[in-house]
Amino acid sequence: VTESKVLERSRDEFFSIASHELRTPLTAIRGNMSIIQDHYTEQMKDTDFNEMIHDTEDASLRLIGIVNDFLDLSRLEQGRMVYKIERLNLKEVIDSVGRELESIIAEKHITYIDNIAGNITISADVNKLKQVFFNIVGNSIKFTENGSVTLTAEGKDDYVEVLIADTGLGIAAANQPLLFRKFQQAGSSLLTRDATKGTGLGLYISRLLVEAMGGKLELVSSKEGEGSIF
Repeated sequence: VTESKVLERSRDEFFSIASHELRTPLTAIRGNMSIIQDHYTEQMKDTDFNEMIHDTEDASLRLIGIVNDFLDLSRLEQGRMVYKIERLNLKEVIDSVGRELESIIAEKHITYIDNIAGNITISADVNKLKQVFFNIVGNSIKFTENGSVTLTAEGKDDYVEVLIADTGLGIAAANQPLLFRKFQQAGSSLLTRDATKGTGLGLYISRLLVEAMGGKLELVSSKEGEGSIF
């Protein structure tokens, strides 16, 4: 048991150190790509050159996202995540996330419906909550090819229930237990979940963040071909 704990601790320390070391050069790569796009406009007119720059920037963004997932995982599992709990307006948080996802929504040509009332307040860490919503709403948009993603909220006795419903691909019943597991994705094929752009940590991290702030995150229902509700 002791040896197992030592190995686990060593693994966690490796992830943390490696992630910190990786983030600096990746941020530099992303920054350089932005500078090239802003200041080398003549070269950017070359189609092949333009595509290479955009591909490099997209790859750096995906890698930064993966590194951030590893850092969050390390902090959460070691109990080192810091929370600043305060009263928040839920609508303002959701609106902020929606603005960040506008380009993806437009690209997918789906309907985004925000039915959150403007008078609902909750206690949470604003940045952690945005991270959770960005993940869940982002997934709903990502796996919805036609139809809509709808957000609703209802005040209960001592909490607020937020539902994120989509008309997307849905998740097979046999795969639903995998949703909130570490390094797991719920797809039985590439048609249901795209494993090429993620670590399988998003839902796992989101659940840990929500629980640490006194809430719950779960799948309410899902059916293949009809969509999901979180």
